[in-house]
Amino acid sequence: MSARRLRGWLKPSLGTLFARYFFATMLAELIIIIGFGFMVTKLYENSDRDSKLQFMNGTVSLIRQQLEQTPHQDWERKLADIARAFSYPVKLIAHPPDDFDPEGHAALQDGRPYLDFDDQLLYVPLPRDPRLLLLGPLEAPPSNSSWISEDMEILLLWILLTGSTLGTLIYFSLRPLWKDLLEVRRKAEIFADGDFSARAQPSKSRLLAPLSRAFNSMAARLERQMETRQALSHAIAHEIRTPIARLRFGLTMLEEEEDELEWKRYREGMERDMQELEELFNTSMEFAKLNRNEVPLHWETVDLYDWFDDLIDLVTPLKPANIALELDCVLGNGAFDRKLMYVASRNLLLNAFKYANAKVRLTVCHSPSGQLLIHVDDDGCGIPEAERDKVFEPFLRLDRSRDRATGGYGLGLSFVKLITEHHGGQVSIAASELGGARFTLRIMQPQQ
Repeated sequence: MSARRLRGWLKPSLGTLFARYFFATMLAELIIIIGFGFMVTKLYENSDRDSKLQFMNGTVSLIRQQLEQTPHQDWERKLADIARAFSYPVKLIAHPPDDFDPEGHAALQDGRPYLDFDDQLLYVPLPRDPRLLLLGPLEAPPSNSSWISEDMEILLLWILLTGSTLGTLIYFSLRPLWKDLLEVRRKAEIFADGDFSARAQPSKSRLLAPLSRAFNSMAARLERQMETRQALSHAIAHEIRTPIARLRFGLTMLEEEEDELEWKRYREGMERDMQELEELFNTSMEFAKLNRNEVPLHWETVDLYDWFDDLIDLVTPLKPANIALELDCVLGNGAFDRKLMYVASRNLLLNAFKYANAKVRLTVCHSPSGQLLIHVDDDGCGIPEAERDKVFEPFLRLDRSRDRATGGYGLGLSFVKLITEHHGGQVSIAASELGGARFTLRIMQPQQ
């Protein structure tokens, strides 16, 4: 991701972020209030209807008694006199409205009053009369003098109070988060512009603390990878100069040489140079793949003594005749990737063969904490303490007096370090009791 695209991705301001969260919160609050009110209305509608019917039962009974004591033709006049005592209309109707609730029809047919809760109208059947007694609306309709209802005023007041409270909480909650985001964004832009040493300050908010740590961890890994790749590319460029120079010299000599034997010798030398270039590229590619963790790790449990005894048999033909090789291996099992551990152990032993005077010893044991320890000691000149960390750098050869026939490309110990770290372990160098150097691999063992 380029720096320009990164800036566009993180372009919204604190005000925009606050507005998004605030309006989303207020919308959610409004939906919750409306939904809760609707649910409560539906839940308690029947209860309110029954309570109001029970409350009006006495009034209905009194009106019925007054009508029964009045001649049938005077009911209209009697109801008009009764209605003066109430705050709501009382009258007779021939039949309910056309859109009357079916539940109301059933109640009236059973001789029970029915309350139209929405319109606050009470329908009462009368004995020995097909007409219905209509009371209501029982509650006065809201006044039209105000352009907004009382319920709406309460709702708006509630939204205003909660909105200001929630807005304040959201703003002061988002502010430290935004500052942390700005810090990570600023460092990310610097990193994207090519400064791989950029690191974000620790986040003050717990929510974004993992983000800054993840960014710093990613930046550190990328910086190491870039450094390794640059060093690797520079080293390869340096290493290929010699065989290319020899190839150019060989081509020149082939053009000028007339002796068939000399021509054949130059040609064989050029083939060796080509083979050296191919080996260099193959080794470099394997090193790069291992450095990028592209080589899968296959854990296997092995019998330690049998496995390292076989290793001794395989490397013995590569050992100088004047060097004695000893194995001191604990009995028991260990776990590692067979292929990778063979490369690491073989490289350590070959390195020891180069510098040993007369003796190399391979020791395998377990540490008190359960790690598998592999020690390779030699009786050579040893490695100065100041240079011990350098020996694992790719293409580095401390002994410049050796040519490539004995010194390789300087990747052997780099492979050892990568393989050990790939197993979750560490490699270290110390002085050996034999007088030379001791290389130690600490291999973490998987939990059983």
